[in-house]
Amino acid sequence: MKAFQLKSLIAAAIAVTLSACEKKSEDIPSLSEKTVNATSEVVYPLIGTEIPNNILPQKKLPRAVLTKGYLFPKLKVKLIDTVCSEYIQATTKLNFSNLKEGAFVNKFGNSEFKITADHEFNSSGFARLSNGPKGWWTHWNYSPYTESEYPEVLFARNRYGGEVRGVNSMTLVFDKPVTMFGFEIAPNLTGKDYIVNVEYLESSTYRAQTLFNVEQTISSPSGARLIAVKSETPLTFLMINIQGMTFQEAGFAIANIRYAIAK
Repeated sequence: MKAFQLKSLIAAAIAVTLSACEKKSEDIPSLSEKTVNATSEVVYPLIGTEIPNNILPQKKLPRAVLTKGYLFPKLKVKLIDTVCSEYIQATTKLNFSNLKEGAFVNKFGNSEFKITADHEFNSSGFARLSNGPKGWWTHWNYSPYTESEYPEVLFARNRYGGEVRGVNSMTLVFDKPVTMFGFEIAPNLTGKDYIVNVEYLESSTYRAQTLFNVEQTISSPSGARLIAVKSETPLTFLMINIQGMTFQEAGFAIANIRYAIAK
């Protein structure tokens, strides 16, 4: 009789355990979905967060390509696509750490120099992100391709709508003309190469003539690249465009912005 009671108790215990396991198993999908949804709201790049590594080994990357506008074949301009002492010493680094993290802005700078994004439409701008789990979580790149490996970044995004969405193009207007200007850039999607085209125009309007273009290959992680120029003709306006980027993939980040004001 005692043996029968003992067996009954063991069977009941197993049944309770199995029932609990089944309940936990049912909860797994919903918990997983909640985790993904919560993470996708705060982790940048927003696309491709399932990759196992946030850093890749250093590799040799292609050089940028500069093409002069057909009206300015004799324009004197120097392309700088790796960080060098000449570039660092001749420029001032723009500090944007005073911007509220995650807040949308389309104008930023300091008392000496300011940049306005999307000045004709004011629908696009940037949000400052620190590096880490709730910011730009991937490795930026190694020297000499970038100035630092884990910088604060400005993420390009649209002003409107509750959902965070990036944009694949942006205009930048300077309140003072510059003879040197540079920034580092990486895409919103991990594991894919993109071509970024930066077009420098002779005045602050889309209808102005093109002085020159720079094309560069970028990726994330460990694929951010410097795009910097030294121009004899002062610069006030440029357009950034990521080629081949879909609406779902849209977005990019820039960091380590440097300038030298024209005398």
